[in-house]
Amino acid sequence: MLTTFDYGIIILYFIVMISIGIISTKFTKTKEDYLVAGRRLGFPMFFGCMAALAIGGAATVGGAKLGYTFGVSGIWLAGSLGLGLIALGFLVSSKLSKMKALSINEVIENNYGKSARIFSSLLTFVYTMMMSVVQVVSVGAIISGIMGWNTQISMLVGGGIVIFYTFIGGMWSVSMTDIIQFVIKTLGIVILIPIFAIVKMGGIHHILTSVPQSHLSITGIGYDSIVMYLLMYIPGLIIGQDIWQRIFTARNGKIAKRGTILAGFYSMIYGAAAILLGMCVYIALPSLKDPQNAFVSGVSLFLPIGLKGFVIAAAMAATMSVASGSILASSTILYNDVYTRFINKNPDEKKSIVINRLFACLIGIGVMIIAFLIQDVLTALDMAYAYLSGCVFVPVLAAFVLKKFSPKAGLVSLFLSTIVVSGTFFKYGVDSNYPIIFGIIVGLLAYIIVNSIDKNKVESAIDKEENIA
Repeated sequence: MLTTFDYGIIILYFIVMISIGIISTKFTKTKEDYLVAGRRLGFPMFFGCMAALAIGGAATVGGAKLGYTFGVSGIWLAGSLGLGLIALGFLVSSKLSKMKALSINEVIENNYGKSARIFSSLLTFVYTMMMSVVQVVSVGAIISGIMGWNTQISMLVGGGIVIFYTFIGGMWSVSMTDIIQFVIKTLGIVILIPIFAIVKMGGIHHILTSVPQSHLSITGIGYDSIVMYLLMYIPGLIIGQDIWQRIFTARNGKIAKRGTILAGFYSMIYGAAAILLGMCVYIALPSLKDPQNAFVSGVSLFLPIGLKGFVIAAAMAATMSVASGSILASSTILYNDVYTRFINKNPDEKKSIVINRLFACLIGIGVMIIAFLIQDVLTALDMAYAYLSGCVFVPVLAAFVLKKFSPKAGLVSLFLSTIVVSGTFFKYGVDSNYPIIFGIIVGLLAYIIVNSIDKNKVESAIDKEENIA
């Protein structure tokens, strides 16, 4: 059980997050300040913010749940996240940082036309919204577990704080809170939890000999789940609007590339710590009713007074850092791909900030409503990545690796893969692996066929922008 001192630490964390959000308004003078922190983050801050954004409730609450249920093979979730960031760092991050774009959908339009941008805007908006839902559900589960509150009240409190500081400060608020959250969750999750859990359970050898043999298999989670995680996270991290928007905050391409690759390795280490915690909880509480409570149960079991509150705050930091980034990404899509395209093409700076704050607020409310309805971390995550990886990945990656291609290929690929993903969700359910697999296959085949037939090829707009830069 948590003590008054532990609760005090958690409340102090909330107060600090709100205070930083208020302070950050001093740095938010222009549209680019609000959306991409003025494009001037140096390496230490960029790396910390990217690592904070990449690792959230899925790797924390979901990672402990997978460690409890499957053992070491649960690392495929965070491992795939890490591989996605590393791939992004080597493939595209330096090119991205040279662009003066605000969203992934600008890149889609420059290469495949206005119609393709409309499709990708819808799909990336679904992704960023559902990523926000994942984090709100996660922070709600944590607060509910430690406070004993109703789950919806818990989500309202945790999600409400994130929405508030994102709403008032934008990317500067997100960046300043992210760097503090990075430090807190590194100390809490990566360092303190493994040390205390291993000591409490009598050492690594005792842990390895006390879990079922299946918990020690790297493929114990099943090959279908491994393939699903690889297909979800590697493509999803390469083209995620929230990740791209963070890359746009880097001062230069070198910082973007190094910071993104190191954040990938950090993700794997973080995931291993969460898996270890889940395995230790399995040994101590093999009959836990809901494995999603493995994280909170482990903190209560293994950590001393004071550190319990700190680590719970670290878990909240993990979820809130991703939630703030994805909420801001959603508002950016509405602003950059809808408002300035169809309503007001040239708003002044002051009005731009007001509109972005309005969108952030509205999206926050929408996220809360969806979170109340779903209330499951991994289900929301499946939906988010199925549309992003299953539909948008193929045409975006093609624009980066091909010198010339057919604009029609990207549009057809987006259209057909969207129909396939939606149809397979309807047929097999939202927790099925089929939507993302069928989406990628159909999107790739459509792109290859149309690109082969259509003789009207254009040069990649990404290469043109890089040469200009």
